[in-house]
Parts: sequence; structure tokens; C-alpha cells
Amino acid sequence: MDKKDQMSKLYENYKEQFEDKEIVFGDGNVDAQLLLIGEAPGKDEVRLSKPFVGMAGKNLSEFLEVLEMDRESIYITNAIKYRLSKINPKTGRTVNRPATQEEVRQNREYLLKEIIIINPTYIVTLGNVPLRAVTDDYDISIGEVHGESELISISNTEYYLFPLYHPASIIYNRGLKDIYVQDIKKLKDILRQKSKKF
Repeated sequence: MDKKDQMSKLYENYKEQFEDKEIVFGDGNVDAQLLLIGEAPGKDEVRLSKPFVGMAGKNLSEFLEVLEMDRESIYITNAIKYRLSKINPKTGRTVNRPATQEEVRQNREYLLKEIIIINPTYIVTLGNVPLRAVTDDYDISIGEVHGESELISISNTEYYLFPLYHPASIIYNRGLKDIYVQDIKKLKDILRQKSKKF
């Protein structure tokens, strides 16, 4: 089975387990050297059935611009592939909510299988949820490890993990913008130093 078939089978199994959810699967180049992992899809992603669109897509474009890469050259997915939502009691509207530790654990098996299928050289996590899902460390904090490259092992294969702040956090905390941009530039230098072509 080639990578696309493996991914289709994995996503079919996911759909069976979480059939009552608003699901958005990963997207991009299954042979990518760089895998980008976010937290979970939002309303725009659900509407378009694609990860990282709307405001998240704008942030992604800026991210890729700094790296001098295009979306087609990477694979993008989320640690949790369904929208995490709740009803706002004041407005009656459906809004996003944070992931629970249980949800991260439930989804982790699928995320690791995605990583194994794609077999990237670099895994870039955005925020705490994907960082914890990949490392299986629920005490780790993005504030402690952002912008640091670390070699990790999944199923006896080694990958470079590079954690970044979630782009949405910059919207709420403008002070993080400079740190975020510096971290991306650091990632760009790491990618340049390695001989892999994207």
C-alpha cells in the first residue's frame, strides 16, 4: 500500500471511531520532509474541510513565507482532527474550546500513525496540545521549549521536533510576535543546514 492508501485507511478508521464529530483530516504532500501539527480544526476548517484556513491560514502563509516554502511542499494536520466546540451560554453560539487531556490521549494513536506513514525529517508543533501529543508528556509547556530542536524517537525512527507557539497566541499576546518570528527564522536556519531539499 502506498502512503496515500495508508492515510485513507487510517482516516477511515478515525471516522468510524469519531463518527459524530465535525472532522477535518490532514492535507498536503504525503512525502513531505516537514510535518506541521496544529491543535484542532475551527469553524472555517470544518466549513472548507481543510486544515489551516481562515485566520489560521493567514498565519500559515506568513510562516511559510519566512521559511521560503509553499503549502504544497509540506503536510499539515492537527493533533485532534475534529472541532472542539461548546455553546456559549451568553450568545447561544458554537465556539471553540480547549482540548482535554483525555481527548489528546484518545487521538494520539492516530497522530503517531500519521507521523509514521509520512515519515518526515522535521515535526513542527504549534502550541501545547500537539507538543504534548507528540511527546506524551502532559507537563511540558511550550514556553519552556519553543524554538529548540530536539531529536525524538517514534516506533524506532528518529525525527527532529521543533516546537513553536501557536500562531493564535500572537493574536492574544502581541508580545509573543517577535519571539515567534525569531523561532521561525531559527527553524529556517536549521532547514538550510540540513542537506534535504524541500
